[in-house]
Amino acid sequence: MDFRKNFQSIRLRTRLILYSTIILLLVMALVILLVEKRQSETIQEEAQKRGVTIARHLAAVSTNALLTYNYIVLEQNAERVALEEDVLYVIIHDKENKVAAYSEHDEKQGTILTDEVSQKAIRASDLFIQPILHGEKKVKGLDISMPVYIKESHEKWGTVRVGLSLERISSQISRTRLNLLLLGLFAVLLGIIGSIFFARRITQPISALVGTTIAAAKGDLDQVINIQTRDEIEELGKNFNHMIQQIRLHREELENRLRQITSLKAYTDNILSSMTNGLITVDSEMKVVTLNERAEQILRKKKAECAGFSLPEVLGDHHPLYGMMAETFAKDRGIFHSDIELKEDGKSMWLTGSTSVLTDGEGTKIGVLAVFQDITAIKALEEKLRQADRLAALGTLSAGLAHEIKNPLSAIKTFVQLLPKKLGQPSFMEKFNTTVPREIDRINQLVEDLLELTRRRVHPFVSLNVNHLILQVIDLHSEEMRKRQIHFKDYLDKDLPSIEGDPERLYRAFSNLIINAIQAMPEGGSLMISSKHDPFTSGIQISFRDTGIGMDEETTRNLFNPFFTTKDKGVGLGMALTHKIIEDHKGLIEVMSEKGEGTTFVLRLPVIKI
Repeated sequence: MDFRKNFQSIRLRTRLILYSTIILLLVMALVILLVEKRQSETIQEEAQKRGVTIARHLAAVSTNALLTYNYIVLEQNAERVALEEDVLYVIIHDKENKVAAYSEHDEKQGTILTDEVSQKAIRASDLFIQPILHGEKKVKGLDISMPVYIKESHEKWGTVRVGLSLERISSQISRTRLNLLLLGLFAVLLGIIGSIFFARRITQPISALVGTTIAAAKGDLDQVINIQTRDEIEELGKNFNHMIQQIRLHREELENRLRQITSLKAYTDNILSSMTNGLITVDSEMKVVTLNERAEQILRKKKAECAGFSLPEVLGDHHPLYGMMAETFAKDRGIFHSDIELKEDGKSMWLTGSTSVLTDGEGTKIGVLAVFQDITAIKALEEKLRQADRLAALGTLSAGLAHEIKNPLSAIKTFVQLLPKKLGQPSFMEKFNTTVPREIDRINQLVEDLLELTRRRVHPFVSLNVNHLILQVIDLHSEEMRKRQIHFKDYLDKDLPSIEGDPERLYRAFSNLIINAIQAMPEGGSLMISSKHDPFTSGIQISFRDTGIGMDEETTRNLFNPFFTTKDKGVGLGMALTHKIIEDHKGLIEVMSEKGEGTTFVLRLPVIKI
């Protein structure tokens, strides 16, 4: 154990020394490079400025000599400048680019230099500096050329060139680099000595801390470390002791919570197994996580066969429960379906189900839950009740039909019986020809309305704008509304999407609702029609609200029954036909009314795709 502690301590100490040395080397190298670069740039800049100054001065004193072609003065100027320190050569070109003066090379006077450096210098129209390698020894230097112009003229009268040596500058830079390198090595040496000292200072107490943490990691939490260094290491030891104490408390708390969670899980499993509803959950990848016993019975699947498999593999891509859960996961909102039909072996099973999104403690979506119930028996009972309601409705319909047909038939019978006796009377025949066809038309219209109410046919649905249809109906009844002092208020949504429907039948349904509202306001009032898009059902909602006399509860309940009417005229088929039209469009119609407070009809129509 001691060997292992010492080995770990040595490794840490070595790493600290190595890291410190590397950092010192990198820092010093960076400092040396920056200082050397800056100083080199400064020295070269000063040398270049000196060369430019020499060239400018030489050009100034040689201008008159160039104008007069005084080669002797030009040669004297060149020789004098060539004696200055670091000057390699001085060349003066005349207006024709010939050599007017060349220090220590009188033989080239009057020639044109064809080397690349000379040609670039001659072609320059402004100060031009280029690096050169001079002589056989290839001395590094700069060729500084200065064109000579006279005042108030852009014509060049010559070029002055000064060759400046960089050897002395390079020597200075080398000495600077050596000094910086020695300084850096000294700094690195001091840094290594300091890092060794501080590494020992840090690693010795850490070794003791490591041994204690190893024992604690093996489960022995009765550990106390005693470090007295009067710095952060001592504070680390105190914090370690406090941490061990907190870990002991947390372990006890976790053990208590584990017992509670185990008990809660057993309780939850008992609830799931006792539920009369089926329950299934999936994770974010639509894989089955939970399936209770009732769900196994309804779906005829075993949990062992489903857990961990994707829902499409378990139920199939076209299963309604999969469709509900996939839509819930995609739209992040729950769905409720009252009628879900499952077919197996030619038999239908009916379910009612709802879904909801599962989230974690931070609100992140982690899956979907579905709860469903077998309502096949309830459906069968509902069918029996509907059959009984149909029989009762048939009796009511028969009674109403008999009552409505009896009156016109009685009138027709009377006229037919009197026909043999009064055939020759013109007044009787005129009345006969008026009354009998009218009563026959009443019977025919009654039969047509009944056929429309009971007929099941596929109507040609087209794309239509509901707002436009409503305004057409308002135009039809606007004169009647004006006479009755009824004010129309428009709350129609201008951005309402188009739907698919039968414009003629919807026109009739809207007309029936507006006629009903007009008749409910004999002394005037207000009719408010609104439309809006319902994003939750992806359909539209239309409201017809009047301020008329309203209806009591019994009238509201029987409003859509055939032959039910509270008016002196009419047979009570208008609202029944309206209900039938909205139902054929797979929509819903609701009525809310209170005696003396007016009536509101709410229509919900889906956007039906043809």
